Amino acid sequence: MTEARRRRSLTHVGGAITREGAREESAALARALDVAPSKEDDADPSRAHVHGFHVYPARMHPDTASRLVELTSYAGERVLDPFCGSGTVIACAMLLRREAIGTDLNPLAVLLAARKIAPRDPATDEKLLAAAARAKEHADDRRAKKSGAHKRYGAEDVASFDPHVLLELDSLRDAIEREKDGIVRDDLRVVLSAILTKVSRRKADTSNQILGGDAPKRIAAGYTAKLFVKKTEELVARTRAFAEMLPSPRPRAFVFVDDARKLEKVRDGECDALVTSPPYVGTYDYAEHHALRMRWLGLHAKRLEENEIGTRREFGRPRNDRRFDDKVRDWERQVEAALVAMHRALAAPKNGRRARAAFVVADSELGGRAVRADETFARLGRKTGFIPVARASQPRPHFHDRRAFVEKPRFEHALLLERA
Repeated sequence: MTEARRRRSLTHVGGAITREGAREESAALARALDVAPSKEDDADPSRAHVHGFHVYPARMHPDTASRLVELTSYAGERVLDPFCGSGTVIACAMLLRREAIGTDLNPLAVLLAARKIAPRDPATDEKLLAAAARAKEHADDRRAKKSGAHKRYGAEDVASFDPHVLLELDSLRDAIEREKDGIVRDDLRVVLSAILTKVSRRKADTSNQILGGDAPKRIAAGYTAKLFVKKTEELVARTRAFAEMLPSPRPRAFVFVDDARKLEKVRDGECDALVTSPPYVGTYDYAEHHALRMRWLGLHAKRLEENEIGTRREFGRPRNDRRFDDKVRDWERQVEAALVAMHRALAAPKNGRRARAAFVVADSELGGRAVRADETFARLGRKTGFIPVARASQPRPHFHDRRAFVEKPRFEHALLLERA
């Protein structure tokens, strides 16, 4: 294998780190940011066990997550991640003998996280493998009979897949929907999600660009169903590896669909620490990015579409200074509401020790002007009952308007706040 490519879905690393605040804590934050480059290699820690099963944009590096969990909490305590994505912080907390709660507005993220950390046993794994084999047999049989699709597909699906691939996916989904065991059905839905982009005409998982011309994907008949079985086997292997690494007794973990600005499913003072990476303003649209997957998995995206925080579609390029100021105020209102909810969810100080909250955030750009995330979270943290303790920052490349970062580079920051 040639030199492995860096994974864009993970923290982009490298560069000198600047620190501010408490000496010991800022050093720990710097260590959390300073992780080895991620590669397309299963031996890489960022792809170990369940971390490598399913791509997810902008996910936190597992080493970063683990180091922040250790900085903010002790074994036996409960860690909250209100922007849990595919569950990296949750899995790392469990491995470090912490209980964990993860929430996210994205139902696909919650499904992924929940199935990656769920308790399993050999009997369940055998049922899952048998169900995947039946699904492949169903798809192969329908392909041999030249059966048509179970439904009429829209223009986006027709454009995204070769006709024979679309028919195989249709058959696999039909088999999944017929599965009576809800746990097995959810696992198979996660597997289907994991292969959709691989068999599509899309250039990459992080791109909606359709390949064509001289470089189309060439997918043989029957390959999609074979890949489905192979990916199911991978899910079983990775979750078994994760289970073998967990301490005994197995730490409890819960994942819910919830809005970070409300945290309606998290009780007051229920959590001892918080580790999270909120969306970088104006950078991603998770509802749009995962629209294909959620459509194929039958997940409801309306709540995510209406309430997603910091989206690119909402915080598009402002055309003038007034528009920029309005956008920044809107973003800060979203952050402030989330910080209020997080403050409520964290335990009050006890025995002279305050609950700690660690954030990984990055600078963004709106209309050619930089939005400095560390300044925003420190200022709004003070306003909502948090005490800034330390910061570590590392330069990051940007894909924004060049005007924004001429005088000062774009940074990614690890911030430590304490609940007052």
